[in-house]
Amino acid sequence: MFFSMPHRDAARATTAERELMKLDPWSFRVMPGDGVGCDRLVLGTTGAFAVVFAGDGVPTGRVPGRRRAKKAARRLRSHLGSLGARVETIGIVCPRTDSVFAPRSVRGVKVIPPALLAREISGRSRAAMPHQIKRAADELARSIDRFR
Repeated sequence: MFFSMPHRDAARATTAERELMKLDPWSFRVMPGDGVGCDRLVLGTTGAFAVVFAGDGVPTGRVPGRRRAKKAARRLRSHLGSLGARVETIGIVCPRTDSVFAPRSVRGVKVIPPALLAREISGRSRAAMPHQIKRAADELARSIDRFR
C-alpha cells in the first residue's frame, strides 16, 4: 500500500508539502495525520515524524502548534509501539512561510522552516530498514482506520 499526498498537483501544494514530496519514496512514507492529530505523518528510515503546519511567519516567543505536535508525536509513538515498531518519534512544527530561519527545539518539539523540512527529516542517522518502514506504515494505516 503506497501513501501519497492529497495534493497531487505540485503547483497547488505549499512549500512544505513540496519539500515532503522530495523524500525518497523507498525510504519514507508520507501519510495524512488526522488519525493522531497532526497534518502529516512521515515514517522513514530515520524515524517517525508528526508534522504540524501552523503559524504564518517566523515563530517568536510562543510557537503556534507546539502543543498539538507534541501530543500527535506521543500518540504516534503509542501506535507504533503497539505495532512493535521501535523508532524515535519527533514532533515537528513547520510554519506556513517562505522565510528561512535556523531550526530549533522548543519544549520537545522541533521548529523547522519549510525549505529545510526534507533535509532535516532525511539527514538524521538511519534507525530502520526500508522494508521495516513499509510494513510499519501499512500496519499503522490499518490501526488508525480501526480507531476511526
